[in-house]
Amino acid sequence: SRTPSERLLDKAYALIWVVTAAIVIKLSNTPSVFLHDERVIRPLLRAALVLIGINTALVLYLAIYLPKIKGIQDSSAWDVYCPRVVPSMTICALLAAILLVRCTWPVWGFLSPLILGAEALGALFILH
Repeated sequence: SRTPSERLLDKAYALIWVVTAAIVIKLSNTPSVFLHDERVIRPLLRAALVLIGINTALVLYLAIYLPKIKGIQDSSAWDVYCPRVVPSMTICALLAAILLVRCTWPVWGFLSPLILGAEALGALFILH
């Protein structure tokens, strides 16, 4: 089991990533870039959004449908009940990340992976 100081340190790291992501979003003007900047490659952005939507549906399947409807509480049963879901989510996430970086490359250049990576980590840690 983890000590209270270890848990507090985890929360502090998560807070640092969330604050960093908020600063990056503010400085890079990410929402406006995605919505209005003509340099963004729209077909790639749409494809990335479709992949993110697929991933969201699969997360809901694993987190809500299987435990609440099917009664499968143990995540180790996923390998037996639905063995292709986690690898499919991995492929979708990697492709979405690549497409997002490519579609924003004309706007931010080599900073695209850093900007999107910091924002992704902030989005992940906000759930902490």
